[in-house]
Amino acid sequence: MKPEVTLKEMIRRRLAAIIHTKTPEQALAVAEAVAAGGIFSIEIPMAMPDAVEVLRTLSPRPDFIVGAGGVLMRGQAEVALKAGARFLVSPIAEQSLIPLCREAGAVSVIGGVTPTEILTVRRAGADMVKVFPLESMGGPRFLRELLEPFPDLPLMISGNVTLESLPDYLGFPHLVIALGSGLVIPRLVSQGRYATITERARQCMILVEKRRG
Repeated sequence: MKPEVTLKEMIRRRLAAIIHTKTPEQALAVAEAVAAGGIFSIEIPMAMPDAVEVLRTLSPRPDFIVGAGGVLMRGQAEVALKAGARFLVSPIAEQSLIPLCREAGAVSVIGGVTPTEILTVRRAGADMVKVFPLESMGGPRFLRELLEPFPDLPLMISGNVTLESLPDYLGFPHLVIALGSGLVIPRLVSQGRYATITERARQCMILVEKRRG
């Protein structure tokens, strides 16, 4: 899949699950759980133990769009792309990742919070801008004001977005909402309650479908 097609599909799907667990076995179980609930875009943080192993296992799945999160440097990016990541997410304005993604046919999601940062990474060729931690910065109100000069900007947001606050963001176009501990609750993972995670994912997708009408 070409990166522009991947980007379009990620935006169409609206939601991504950030899966950060203590073991790769847990991560794979959570990936299956959220997929059973209808979420097929998966972000694996590079800070997670055996993240590359998880990427390598999940990336061949045709129903998944699997990427690496928390990418801070070139070495991490190269390893993740080699493992099959179809997108890279950096919480910082690390422009050196953009040509690496372009060469690998992957989507670059580069951090930016201020209008200057956003315009800088977009001019450098970033496919999408990552805004994090959104809730701490003001949530939907901050996002609305931030987007005034950039109405068509593709964004990925994350940072304490929950099932309860999700509807506040579904009205924004060109937006991928990455759900972390608000969806994949650590307590549920440690207890092996994957069916509950599936149900939470399903409830999130019901909200998405309601918004689509």
